This record gives sequence, C-alpha cells and structure tokens, in this order.
Amino acid sequence: MKKNLVVSLVLVFVLTFSGMAFATAHTLDVVGGGDMQEISTGRTVDDYVNALIELTDADEAGDIFYPERNEVKYPFVPLHKDGEVIGYGSWVNTIIYSHPEDFIAVLGMANNSKSEESMAIIKKWKPLDANDHHPEMRQEEFLSRYYGMSLKTSFDPEVDVISGSTISSQTFFFEMKNMLLVFEQYGPEAE
Repeated sequence: MKKNLVVSLVLVFVLTFSGMAFATAHTLDVVGGGDMQEISTGRTVDDYVNALIELTDADEAGDIFYPERNEVKYPFVPLHKDGEVIGYGSWVNTIIYSHPEDFIAVLGMANNSKSEESMAIIKKWKPLDANDHHPEMRQEEFLSRYYGMSLKTSFDPEVDVISGSTISSQTFFFEMKNMLLVFEQYGPEAE
C-alpha cells in the first residue's frame, strides 16, 4: 500500500511538470518551503535536439512532431544516420529537490518476439542535469539498465535505484513510461 502511494505521488509529480517541455527557454516556477523559486534550465528546443544528435551520433534531425491527442505532450524528433531513421528523440523537463533534472531519450519500435506485435522501447537516454553528488547517474552502467524498456517493464527498486537518488531514479523511470505510452499511442509511427 505504501509503495503504491509513493509511486502514485511520483507519477502525479512527474505529470505535473512534464508538460513544461515547450517554452523556448525553460523557466519553471517551483514552490518549496512556502517560497516561490524560479529555476531555469536555460535550454532551448535546439539545445535538446543537438544533445539528441550527439547522444545517437546521428547525422541530422528531422522536423519535430508534436502529438495532438494527448494530455501530456512530448515532442518527438526523427534522428537520421546515413539516410535512415535510427529513432525518435524526445526530452523532459522535471524538477527534483528544487533543481532541474532534464533528460533526453531516444525511442523506437521493436517487435515483441513472443507476440510478434510492435511495441515502443527506450533505445538510449541520458540525464542532462544529473546531480553532481551522484555522478554515477551519468555512467553507462546505470543508463543501460533502461535500454530496451517498454510499457511492460516494471520498476524494480533493488535494481533501478542508485543510493541517494531514489526520487530521481523513480522520476526518470515513470517519465520514460509516459513517453513510451505517448509515442506508442500518438507518436509519428502510431497507426
């Protein structure tokens, strides 16, 4: 029961702040300790697209696709390498403990070997603002835990949490789940 409450609260938190992905320079207002704080990532849409190109070693990015029929909007940008689409990049702006925790992710469709149906998966991802106190969140060993993640993937606190980064790990996981859902339902490859 307590675990479900924590997961629900994290999901509400994530959904509250995830819709803030569309301003050109991201400034987020956060109330903490009764005081209003203004936190700015200082990033533009071009900054996220360039970070996605660098993450995937893509040659270029296509036009950004904004799904129309979802409440929480995630933009998707096709990433091209040698003329082929290698995935669709997206980004999320979140606040954890009064500091930005933006991240980028690359999604794609994969065939489920058991049912032969296509499903959205996380191909790569990277936190852009990983807290300096937790540099392990930027290491491939942590990042790769989420590669291949689909909507059917369950959160496993014993595996998915880094000591001292429980809230960040949960936020990243549930944001990726939301991103996968939107991509699968309304994304550029949705039928």
